[in-house]
Amino acid sequence: MSTRLKIMLAVMLGVGLLMLFDRAPVPEVVGVSERPRRPQTAPAVVMPVRAPNVIADPADPVPDLFAGGPAEPAAQGAESAAADAADASGKPVAPFVLLGFKVEDGAREAYLLRNDAVLLARAGTVLEKRYRVLALRQESVSIQDQQTGKEHRISFGAEE
Repeated sequence: MSTRLKIMLAVMLGVGLLMLFDRAPVPEVVGVSERPRRPQTAPAVVMPVRAPNVIADPADPVPDLFAGGPAEPAAQGAESAAADAADASGKPVAPFVLLGFKVEDGAREAYLLRNDAVLLARAGTVLEKRYRVLALRQESVSIQDQQTGKEHRISFGAEE
């Protein structure tokens, strides 16, 4: 017999013995249990909700579908509403929001936000032809409104 045949017979004998005498441990199978059933409840009766009466302008072909009541005239613009809010609080509205600082080429720069525009400011620069940056401090920026002469100190999150 050749060596190859002897090796193949030995492997086949080993596989046969493993099939006969090998007993794999039986895994513990946990039986599936049923959950206790919830008591059946009667479905709740839902009353329809009536939409509020909307006064529509007959000249307007498409009324405002989301209006909850009579429409208020838009006599005041957004600017006057912002001015009223500033007067009510007694504190002037900050012209900018301070986002952060950066030092580049030895010069300190501040990132300021106004109306979705990010502006890069250094000491002495004029922003929007109105606000002059007086100083960049450790945690704040000093800005002067050239029209009114007021100085604003803007820090992270608030104006002082």
